[in-house]
Amino acid sequence: MNATLQRTAQLGLLARDLAAVRARQPGPKRDEARRRLVDRLGLLHGLPQKIGQLLAFSEIESSDPVFTKLTENEPSLSAAAARAEVERQLGSPVAELFATFAPRGIAASIGQVHRATLRDGRDVAVKIQHPGIAATIAYDLRALGWLTAPVGDLRRGFDLKAYRAEIGESLRRELDYRTEAASVVRFGARARSLAAPITLPEVVAELSGEAILTTTWLDGEPLAAARLWPVSARAALSASLVEVFCQGAFEWGLLHADPHPGNYRFLHVNGRPTVGLLDFGCVKHVPPAIQAGMRGLVDDALTGTPDAASIRARFAQMGFDPAVLVALQPKLPAVGAALMAPFTAPGPFDAAGWQLGARLGAALGDDRMAFRTAGPPEMIFILRAFQGLLHYLKILEAPVNWREAARLNPTAATPGEIENPKPEILDSAVPMRSQTLRIRVVDHGTTKVALTFGAGATDNLPDLVPLDLRGRLAAHGINLAAIAAGSRLQGYPPGELFALVDGGKTVRVWLE
Repeated sequence: MNATLQRTAQLGLLARDLAAVRARQPGPKRDEARRRLVDRLGLLHGLPQKIGQLLAFSEIESSDPVFTKLTENEPSLSAAAARAEVERQLGSPVAELFATFAPRGIAASIGQVHRATLRDGRDVAVKIQHPGIAATIAYDLRALGWLTAPVGDLRRGFDLKAYRAEIGESLRRELDYRTEAASVVRFGARARSLAAPITLPEVVAELSGEAILTTTWLDGEPLAAARLWPVSARAALSASLVEVFCQGAFEWGLLHADPHPGNYRFLHVNGRPTVGLLDFGCVKHVPPAIQAGMRGLVDDALTGTPDAASIRARFAQMGFDPAVLVALQPKLPAVGAALMAPFTAPGPFDAAGWQLGARLGAALGDDRMAFRTAGPPEMIFILRAFQGLLHYLKILEAPVNWREAARLNPTAATPGEIENPKPEILDSAVPMRSQTLRIRVVDHGTTKVALTFGAGATDNLPDLVPLDLRGRLAAHGINLAAIAAGSRLQGYPPGELFALVDGGKTVRVWLE
């Protein structure tokens, strides 16, 4: 109970620190608030530290990085406690298992890593899981709504429970180091087929278990150093990164989905610029339908100019909400063109000039959030791997011919050949009399929120309305849960669910 109370208090302080960062304008006070936030994230480990590690992406070019320290933080276990945990896990004294064992480790989000030397002379990394971290992560997942706000605000997603389940399952797999060991072996076997050189550590199975993982040590430089290499070397690294992602997403169905800066090393192997991958705790197994849908989008773009219906069919196969796709169909060709730009470019493509976010914003307009939240929860880790790829390419500043790097041969499959397409309207025990739920917030004549969902999302109306409006709605007697339940009983009839005018702000929610 005391541990739970302490965690609750710390999460409360973290929420205060997050609010302080958001409230301050750029300057010394905001910088200081960011440092306090980073200290808190590092202290808490687990999910909070993982969130902070993702924010380190934005600091690769910074002369005064703050979040980057979370990629190699101070360990929480003392030297004596670390040795004791190794001996408890492996059943023998450290002195018998290793020729040397560094007393000081480097903290990760759910464990810490110590450098050691085996009796045969090999340098190794010994990752020790923080005792009690499983219970801590289970508790943190209940705070997922606001913990994830800095990297996407999942509170406004279609189904927060589904996102929580997806993230929770990934973290539970990450807690079993035996699963990570198997992922290293599996990913390493796939990597041998790559044209570009990729290097991974090797698992030392006899010194590994559920909560301890020993692998060979992988030296190399961080991205901040590699970005200063000659352009030819940076181009080779960029091509390797593109090949690993594309092969993983389209061919293997396997993605390294924890691309924060601490998990990548850059080195030369036999004179060739090489990418080194570390930490395979978060490896995303891409479901076959999503894999085929993504590959289909690329194939269609390479073999012609796909129409809106075929693009919609590809997204539907990936698990996007069919009703939302129907509503957005006229905008989908521009979305597809933006996403496929690297593959359709006639030569080397400069990721820095892609401006993908701006292009998607221009294509989708007020429906950008609707498209973003229409996808299945499984997409969250695929998108994380993709965003990591884009960050690295932008930093390396070396254009890449994506078609050559990805080694893709278009199959020219037609939308009619897609396996297991989703129906146009979601199955439901209640007949759907509407297809689309719309939420619009206008503040003094300016549209602040414009969301589009399938009509079935009405069931999740309390989660879909922005947090800052819920108190106002309740004060005016608008019960979101009751409105959702009533609409479902009537089969989601078209029409206005509610409207509120409060000062200069108008909130309107309706079905059509």
